[in-house]
Amino acid sequence: MSASSYDAIPDFGLLYDSVPLYAARQDIAFYVQEAAAVGGPVLELGCGTGRILLPAARAGCTVVGLDNSRQMLARCRAKLAAEPAPVRARVTLHEHDVRDFDLGAKYPLVIAPFRIFQHQPLVDDQLRFLAVVARHVAQGEGRFIFDVFNPTFAKLVEADGQEREDTPEQRLPDGRSFRRTARVARVRWVDQVSETELIYYVSAKPGATPERFVQAFEMRWYLHAELVHLLARAGFRVRAVYGDFSRGPLADGSPEQVVCAGLAG
Repeated sequence: MSASSYDAIPDFGLLYDSVPLYAARQDIAFYVQEAAAVGGPVLELGCGTGRILLPAARAGCTVVGLDNSRQMLARCRAKLAAEPAPVRARVTLHEHDVRDFDLGAKYPLVIAPFRIFQHQPLVDDQLRFLAVVARHVAQGEGRFIFDVFNPTFAKLVEADGQEREDTPEQRLPDGRSFRRTARVARVRWVDQVSETELIYYVSAKPGATPERFVQAFEMRWYLHAELVHLLARAGFRVRAVYGDFSRGPLADGSPEQVVCAGLAG
């Protein structure tokens, strides 16, 4: 993960912002509410193009965004430049690997939305990530909030390597269009990793042969008890876990694991 898979695809920030599935996610209101409640600066890990960062800044929150993708940050900066001056003043952006950075500050809230933690496939990666977070969470009431999907084993077993469309044809502002398919090439059960590909078919104009771009990455999935143990190893105590972004209880069949943790000491 030293180089972002997002940066291998031209204009990826624009493509990302044009995926309806991402725009429809229910996590924005949840994270904005959590950010507004702390009354202090928020550190967002994996801020991307500003999908959550910008609504939080518009709501009056001071947000420090961090990402390792130059393309995503460039898109975020371009969107930020179009915001009113008070919103721009509330945002600071940094390009760093989420496993290795030091901002020299502690925050009352650190967030890692949209399954950032699942992009850490190895235990060493996970512990490095959590150790860095722990150094940036304020003692006492400081919180770390993140989400991962709640594994559905039936779907994992059904993974067959076939491409299936998840985004029908979408028109881009520059006149191009794209559609997207997704596939799980393989599930490595011992590693708890799904080898995942998102395939973008980008057409310069109607009827043109599309270019095919593949974003390949490993998606690590976690059981709830495993998350509790990992967090404890890194010095965290779980304060609450939700099964969705409406703060419903975690149960069999819940789509998400939304974890709220604080430092144990």
